[in-house]
Amino acid sequence: MTRPTRLLTIPPRHPYVDAVRPVGITAVLSDRTRGWEPDPFLRPEVVSDLATGLDLVHLHFGFDDLDADGARRWLRALTAADLPLVFTAHDLRNPHHPEGHQHDEVLHELMTSAAAVLTLTPGAAQEIESRWGREAQVIAHPSLTGPVLDDRLIEPTEPGLVTLHLKSLRRNVRDPVEIVRAAAEGAEAAGGRLRVDLHPDAVTPPLLTALRGIPGIQLEVHARFTDLQLERYLRRAHVTVLPYRWGTHSGWLELARDLGTRVVAPSCGYYAEQWSEVVEYVNDERRDLDPESLRAAVVTALSTPPPASADLAVRQAERHRAQGRHQEIYSAVLDGRASVVTS
Repeated sequence: MTRPTRLLTIPPRHPYVDAVRPVGITAVLSDRTRGWEPDPFLRPEVVSDLATGLDLVHLHFGFDDLDADGARRWLRALTAADLPLVFTAHDLRNPHHPEGHQHDEVLHELMTSAAAVLTLTPGAAQEIESRWGREAQVIAHPSLTGPVLDDRLIEPTEPGLVTLHLKSLRRNVRDPVEIVRAAAEGAEAAGGRLRVDLHPDAVTPPLLTALRGIPGIQLEVHARFTDLQLERYLRRAHVTVLPYRWGTHSGWLELARDLGTRVVAPSCGYYAEQWSEVVEYVNDERRDLDPESLRAAVVTALSTPPPASADLAVRQAERHRAQGRHQEIYSAVLDGRASVVTS
């Protein structure tokens, strides 16, 4: 009887990682500490300790603290332990880093060493081909909701409600006050209203003063939402705005898609390739924020009714296909049919 493949993912648990893991795969969990702290398995000295219980490693994200030298040492440890690496390129520009240099260097090491490279959109795959000569297999982001929606989520969308969640003010949110002001003006022009959310760790007196000086917004400061609270929050909104100046893909966008909330997204990255209902505005590192384009995007997004919630059967079928593709890739890597190929 064939033994199930023993897979270690980084991170070990995450809604996306859980959604794409094939049925029948044995998930080997590393001794993760908590939250977004670096995964212990990224330390080269830990690889040899765990290698005998593993067949394959799949890196997604959570390596923000890794530099090029650390990546090289980790990759050498994987090679020495005969552990092939599959890498999904979620972020081609790290949302947590103020500059792209460190992440670019780490990506170079991963792209040139991984047995297989995956990504989420055709645009990202084209960028990977152009920058590193790797052919990345495109597997679209799957649904993040369960097969059956919780009855507590069945509440009506509020027409005209725009939400803009600043979270803990990642470094890729450069102009929070200007973004809020432009979104609020767009919501007002379309007869709607703007709710702005912020985590307590991002609150400063100057920021609160500036935000409270913007007319007509509802400002909410609170701890991180639970999964249920987040789904209820997004389901209620007509439109949600992503405030980023740089980034690549978004799980928040996918959840909004599932729940029937239109997304206003920046021009950076490949958000608009994730879903046809995305309304784009100008905000990226080349052109910076264009407030007028954001105002217009909010007006456009509010000018039609919210999109219907995703067909859960269709989205579950997409998830199963994604799991099947991952299983095929894992099998090819372990059978030696996938290899590091650069053009």
